[in-house]
Amino acid sequence: MSHIIKALAGLLADAQRCSAAPSCRLSRGSLADALQALEHLNESPAAMAELCAAVADAERRGAIDIDGVPLVLLRCLLPADTTGGVP
Repeated sequence: MSHIIKALAGLLADAQRCSAAPSCRLSRGSLADALQALEHLNESPAAMAELCAAVADAERRGAIDIDGVPLVLLRCLLPADTTGGVP
């Protein structure tokens, strides 16, 4: 599984945990992991290709998320031309 998916899943789980407790704050670790994964995605064509393939596979299967990360969020990270948008 793509590092970005794992990092975003961790961040979303952390956010869900905090939504149940108003005094809770997101952990620095989950934020740092997500930022590092986003940087890697921007710098690595292989990471972007892996994410594109994972999203395409999930769409073919009719899934709405990958490991708890909604496809709509993951699609926002893809280049426009891979999602049928205007380049």
